[in-house]
Amino acid sequence: MTSTLSSAEVSRWRAAVGDSRIGEPVAGADLTRLPPDLRAFYQVVGEVSLPDVENGYWIHRPPGPGVDNGQPYVLSDGRPIVVFGSDGGGALFALCGSAVLRLAGGAEVGGVYDEDGATVVAADLREFLALLLRGAGRP
Repeated sequence: MTSTLSSAEVSRWRAAVGDSRIGEPVAGADLTRLPPDLRAFYQVVGEVSLPDVENGYWIHRPPGPGVDNGQPYVLSDGRPIVVFGSDGGGALFALCGSAVLRLAGGAEVGGVYDEDGATVVAADLREFLALLLRGAGRP
């Protein structure tokens, strides 16, 4: 999988959201274990807090190397996922390949999430970030 998201795009997204809602870039962390688009994102933005958009959206800072963040890492059909965010309703957001999934209503046991509770909400991280901007009333 090649990265479709550039650091320049993330920088423009960061400016549109506003720095008061965004954490500093992730420095000194080993991001190589992350998918390319998340790696590009975290090199410019550490975390995002949008509590006033719909029921709230958060993009979490990645866990440090060797740290288990307690999130699922695979769907029950065997596809690997990387959880990167959540909403105020208790759902999680994860990359699965290039697609962004909303994980809600499924069971998670031992890091495995029930695939029936996973719904595609965006074709890729770029589209997901655009959805957040529109929800925040920004172009």
